[in-house]
Amino acid sequence: MKISFNKYGKLLPFLLLLALGIGIYFFPGKYNKVTEKTETVKVLGIQRPIYYLTFEVAENLGFFQEQKLKVETTTRTTEEALIPALLAGQADIALVNLEKAIYARVENKPIVIFAALTAKNNSFLLSRSNISSFSWSSLKGKTIITASPEDQETVLLKSILRKNNLDLYREVTLFTNIPTSLSIEAFLAGTGDFILTAEPEASLIENKGAGKVIASLGQEGGNFPAQVFVTRSDFAQGHAQALLRFTKVLHQTQLWLKTSSPNTIISLLPPTFYQQQKINRQDLSKILKRHLGQNIWADSPFIKPEQYDYFIHLLMEAKEIARPVAYKKIINSSFYSMP
Repeated sequence: MKISFNKYGKLLPFLLLLALGIGIYFFPGKYNKVTEKTETVKVLGIQRPIYYLTFEVAENLGFFQEQKLKVETTTRTTEEALIPALLAGQADIALVNLEKAIYARVENKPIVIFAALTAKNNSFLLSRSNISSFSWSSLKGKTIITASPEDQETVLLKSILRKNNLDLYREVTLFTNIPTSLSIEAFLAGTGDFILTAEPEASLIENKGAGKVIASLGQEGGNFPAQVFVTRSDFAQGHAQALLRFTKVLHQTQLWLKTSSPNTIISLLPPTFYQQQKINRQDLSKILKRHLGQNIWADSPFIKPEQYDYFIHLLMEAKEIARPVAYKKIINSSFYSMP
């Protein structure tokens, strides 16, 4: 029988659409991957190798690619510059110390915390002289170079000193007025008996033979979301899927880092990483051993209310905030329902 094209031609578009619909229904993943676009997010932070190592690992393991994300990282020289830059639209996400986000929220800045990177503070106490057996009572009558009074490290140090019955400024003197950019030089020049600093500065001081790590603020100070990812309120509302995928990548990376050896982690890093961070493989191995040994990376991006409240208590105790900032006022926990 001869089929007339005119007779059946009008049915062809309908039949093609029907076939396509059946394919999408039975094989949805295949078609979704074709239409899903890669989204770019801009992340801002300070130049710390242990932070940017997280992004390098996620990139080199393909976690960002799996989630259709492209992450562009930029830096500022100080913590104080991060949230203003975020609010000015120079980035979509910023990695900041928890207290910086809290202070911004106290000032009614439109920011929210949506994920935690670390579960502890990552600062170390270094002694100018070699102390074979350290106890916090060893600080009586001594001077310590630390950060500004409102900074996390100083707030935590004050709490530890109080717990050990040391009278601040009478029995222990804190130098809180030395700019962060000059604190290492001041210590190397002879100022202070001790210094409180993070990596890689702690390792660099040890390499010069000018000091020795004797205590960890993270181990002594307890668990709380020390470094967190924040975004603008409007970005959280308009780019929920991007933040959901970013948080999933973060969780994958945290789990991988906590179950990997320093050598395995180092093997993923390109030579450019060491050039940008101005450290070598030996220093990074020491840094990783310290961070992994003390479980500084969080188990997941989720921020537990009790751990957040613990840090709020420290800020209140140090009189850095007048009243608590409620968990639900600053933390958006809607990005943890990951498939």
